[in-house]
Amino acid sequence: MVYMLTTLKPRCKMAHWVFIWFIDIRTILVCVVAFLVISWWTRKPKNLPPGPWTWPILGSLPNLGISLYRSGLQPHQFMAKLTKHYGNVYSFYLGNQLLVILNSAESVREAFQNQFLADRPTSKVPEKFKMTKGQGVVMGSGDHWREQRRFTLSTFRSFGVGKRSFQDQISVEVMALCEEFSSFKGESFDPRKLLSNAVSNIICAVVFGKRFEYSDTTFHELLHLLDKQIEDAGAGIAASFIPIVRYLNIKSTSVNVQYERAHRLWTFYSTIVDDHRKQFDRADLKDYIDVYLDEIEQVEGSERALNINDQNMMASVNQLFAAGSETTVTTLRWALLYMMAHPKIQDKVQQEIDNVVGRNRLPNISDKEQMPYTEATLMEIQRIASIVPLGVPHYASEDTTLFGYTIPQNTIIMSNIWAIHHDPATWNDSEIFRPERFLNGDKLAKQPEEYLPFSAGRRVCLGENLAKMELFLFFSQLLHHFTFKKPKDVQKLCFDGKIGATNSPSDFRTEAIVRD
Repeated sequence: MVYMLTTLKPRCKMAHWVFIWFIDIRTILVCVVAFLVISWWTRKPKNLPPGPWTWPILGSLPNLGISLYRSGLQPHQFMAKLTKHYGNVYSFYLGNQLLVILNSAESVREAFQNQFLADRPTSKVPEKFKMTKGQGVVMGSGDHWREQRRFTLSTFRSFGVGKRSFQDQISVEVMALCEEFSSFKGESFDPRKLLSNAVSNIICAVVFGKRFEYSDTTFHELLHLLDKQIEDAGAGIAASFIPIVRYLNIKSTSVNVQYERAHRLWTFYSTIVDDHRKQFDRADLKDYIDVYLDEIEQVEGSERALNINDQNMMASVNQLFAAGSETTVTTLRWALLYMMAHPKIQDKVQQEIDNVVGRNRLPNISDKEQMPYTEATLMEIQRIASIVPLGVPHYASEDTTLFGYTIPQNTIIMSNIWAIHHDPATWNDSEIFRPERFLNGDKLAKQPEEYLPFSAGRRVCLGENLAKMELFLFFSQLLHHFTFKKPKDVQKLCFDGKIGATNSPSDFRTEAIVRD
């Protein structure tokens, strides 16, 4: 084309200028690209953990996105696969956001004990969607978070949460759940909503001061919104912290829809808090909200009021309800699914329960030490399902180091709990469901260092004790009452998880057969 332009004599002057224009545009483009590449590499921090090729502006998004799509794997599985190339600690950019992925128990424990890696990333969603702005006991950082955690742990202890005396409250919900299961008279049903109602009522009693009946339509709507919020969070969490992801159509559910659901949940919490304000009585503090309202009045005018305030209270109520419900419900759903798939293991658990407890009373928390196989079965469920496969993200508040690598300020750190729980170097036949792997030579339950269902370090799950108590009592008392069987019209059980904020099983039906 350039040759033809330069040989057209009648228009040689115009051809000359067109040629120069073409060369100039091309030169400018080359210079711009070169400038972007040089700027990117010169500003990129040195001594980062290894990782895939990084493009200017887009980071590793193109190559990782294509590889993930081609692999057909879930993100946590794909990230585990990358350890073969980059080791257990590696990094990559999504846009201009640096992520460090931890794929070993050693790296998670080391990183999450570091005081500069204990924050949470701040939400980057549009201002109109922000309702907590990095506050609350789960998503807060710095002094906000330390104050919320101290206050929440103290309040929970004052209500006996996680103590043996609290088991009666859990057992009341298990009994109500057993009545609902029995009403199906051996016919198949989906246990999801019933489990959600029962488990959520426990945290509701602590935080809201009330439980909700199974027939309460408002509560059903609340649980449905929470389910959808958790389910959609696979894309939503990424969009919250990594701006470039908001412009990618990762899921059919838009960010706007996700945050509209969050707003409806927020309205529900606001109504409950307003009711507490109207009925507040300092001489009769019934629940977490009452205690928080009292604390707000006590610290008014002091420095603590910066952290103990309405915004942090609302954020904590929201986060405690979601975290205190979803993970336990999801674990119990996986438990029923695995018991249906492994009737011999279910028989062994029931035999142990009968031998220790008998048929005339329910298992209680004091029986736990004498029921190692039951405990090992629960641990194996949590390992193989890995309910929160990529953990809750951490954030570097300052430049720091990890295993000799530089971790710059503002880095997001993700713990690949699924990779840790499925590492073949630690767990032989990691895809096989085998509770015996959690029993020692004396047939007592053991907890390996590589077992991290509640994470580790400074931000280890504050509800760990409550969750363990709930799981043991729900699981053992349900199996004391029922044998769970695969419905006759179901040919094969599905173990493909649905990845959102949690790894939940696909909806399934079960038959709850009352034991003699």
